[in-house]
Amino acid sequence: MPFPDHPVVVLGTDKDDRARSRFDSAHELAHLVLHGEQIWGVKEVETQAHQFAAAFLMPAEDIQDQLPTSVDWPALFALKRQWQVSLAALLMRARTLGCMSENTYLTAIKAASARGWRRVEPVPLGRPEQPTRLLAYLASADSASARAILPSQIVESLQTAAAA
Repeated sequence: MPFPDHPVVVLGTDKDDRARSRFDSAHELAHLVLHGEQIWGVKEVETQAHQFAAAFLMPAEDIQDQLPTSVDWPALFALKRQWQVSLAALLMRARTLGCMSENTYLTAIKAASARGWRRVEPVPLGRPEQPTRLLAYLASADSASARAILPSQIVESLQTAAAA
C-alpha cells in the first residue's frame, strides 16, 4: 500500500513456498515502483507487475540462454534451484522471451497440471526467506528510535516468525 510517508507490503504466509514468496515480493515491489497510488487489481496493472517480477528475478540477458526450448523437466528443475523461482515462472519466462513456443508452453502447463504441480511443485526450495537484516537491526541498540515508533506487536511478530 502506498502510504504517503512510506510504502507497506504485506505478504501472506499461507503458501509457505520460497519460490512463490519471492515472486509475490517482486510483484508487490513492482506495484510500488510502477504504479504508486494507481488502482491495483486491474488486469493491465497486474500483468505489468508480473512482467516486472519476472524480469527482476530472471533478467533476460542472464537467463535467456539457459532456458530450454522444449519441455525438459530435469533442466527446468535445475533452473528452479539456481534461480529460486517456480517452474510456472520459468515456463512463462521461456515463453515471454521467445525461447519456448506457445504450443510447447501450453504442453508443459498441461503436463504440470496433470501431475498436480500447479498446486505443489516438485523440487521444493524450502521456506520463504526471512528478513535477517531487519531482525538483526531490531535486535541492536541502534534501533531504539525505530522500535519506539513501530507497534510492539509488529516487532514481536517479526521476531516470532524468525524463530519459527
